[in-house]
Amino acid sequence: MMSLGAKITASLIKLYTYKYRKNHLSLSRSVKFKNKKYSPPKNYSFEIKEFSGIKMEILSPIAPNEQYVVVHFHGSGSTQKMNSMYRKVAEKICKLSNALVYSIDYHTGEELVYPSVHNECYYAYVNLMSTILKDKKIILIGDSFGANVLLSICLRLRDKNLPLPNAIVSISCCIDLAAIGSSYKKNCYRDPLYSLPKNQSFEKYENDIRRKIKYIGTASPYDMFLSPAYGEYHSFPPMLIQWAKLKLLKVTMIFYMKKH
Repeated sequence: MMSLGAKITASLIKLYTYKYRKNHLSLSRSVKFKNKKYSPPKNYSFEIKEFSGIKMEILSPIAPNEQYVVVHFHGSGSTQKMNSMYRKVAEKICKLSNALVYSIDYHTGEELVYPSVHNECYYAYVNLMSTILKDKKIILIGDSFGANVLLSICLRLRDKNLPLPNAIVSISCCIDLAAIGSSYKKNCYRDPLYSLPKNQSFEKYENDIRRKIKYIGTASPYDMFLSPAYGEYHSFPPMLIQWAKLKLLKVTMIFYMKKH
């Protein structure tokens, strides 16, 4: 059951996104995210490094947990680079976990098609895992398209008999690019980001709400490495799939670290 605060927040988001929803526009392609110069919070360090040709932003507390690191895959599809909003997400993760956070700043662009971003992130993570992080316990966190890439990487690691991370957190995961689920109709007026306005019928605008992203290209949307919803998850580490706010990550992190 939604709290009053959550209902108010959802209503405000619906109001903000109305002009995009009524014209069935992609938020990740339409909304301009701020990307001002970043200054880390007091008592945190920040640096940008490159691994396998991929930029990574590293945020660290002054005295981080030496056992764990977090690798963060931001969302917004293949069109938005790491930006001010996702740096705030990395800050939240860093504060809740007291661990170094590596945010992968993968290449983005309207012209990119599968498997470009997936391959880029896979090889960047494998390089990071096998060198700098080889003696660390690794937690992977991703939201939306970032969760898609994260799960795709783990499926590939498992199938290649390579080490998997120690835990996974998947937030608002965009993992069925075939867009065939019944929830599209069930929640067509409820989702604050992509729902239809009340004066538009699902029957008329079904193809718009079951949006197929350009990144699919000529690939099959049922390919489990593009749409991890169609993968098998045997032999996976502990995984949390959630659609709630990031503040719940505190409970998740504390629970995992106490258990391991």
